[in-house]
Amino acid sequence: MNTLPGWTNTAGDHLEAYLTEAQTLLSQLPPGEIWRIVGALLEAQTNGRRIYVLGNGGSASTASHLACDLAKSTIVSGHSRLSALALTDNMAVLTAWGNDSSYKRVFAEQLLNLLEPGDVVIAISASGNSPNVLAAVDTARMAGAHTVALTGFGGGAVQRMADMCVVVPSYDYGLVEGVHSVLAHTLTYLLRLSIEGKRDPGTEIAKAARAQVASAVGAMEEIFGQAKNRRP
Repeated sequence: MNTLPGWTNTAGDHLEAYLTEAQTLLSQLPPGEIWRIVGALLEAQTNGRRIYVLGNGGSASTASHLACDLAKSTIVSGHSRLSALALTDNMAVLTAWGNDSSYKRVFAEQLLNLLEPGDVVIAISASGNSPNVLAAVDTARMAGAHTVALTGFGGGAVQRMADMCVVVPSYDYGLVEGVHSVLAHTLTYLLRLSIEGKRDPGTEIAKAARAQVASAVGAMEEIFGQAKNRRP
């Protein structure tokens, strides 16, 4: 058997444990809160409101990815397009506010230029306690925007501030960020179904959410099975 230096279990055991935990976390995503978020996004699309997404580090990458998917992958012929923007993408603006004010204000100051009542701000933070994320959510609330938080680590302070919040019940950054990525794709998928007018958010969206999560779990199980078969 191949054992990595300092590890008491085989590499296969660690892989099995990690993928099993990922499967468990995906299965624990709260469908009710997911539906509420989809409803807020659909309302924004219907009323010509905008979506702003933000986060730090790995969550900044997820913010960019989610904004891209919301803006592009929800386009349906005959329906108005959704305007989505990641506040993590303009390095000139980020560094200007970080240098001239403080890093705590890099998202909030951007929002002050952009927000209108009815817009949606999606804050992504594994810990839920990043000062610039909290400042952004506070600014959004004061501007009359709807606030969404994707977090982990017990929810952090942002859970108490946001209108809607999905908490991944883990204290592992990698697992939390991985589940956030799946959740981002789930939101995009369900929103597109809603825009197409083929699903009712109160009923069929629920079924679609369960199906999407089940599909993700199934994919993880397949990967786990292949890895288990290759165990040394």
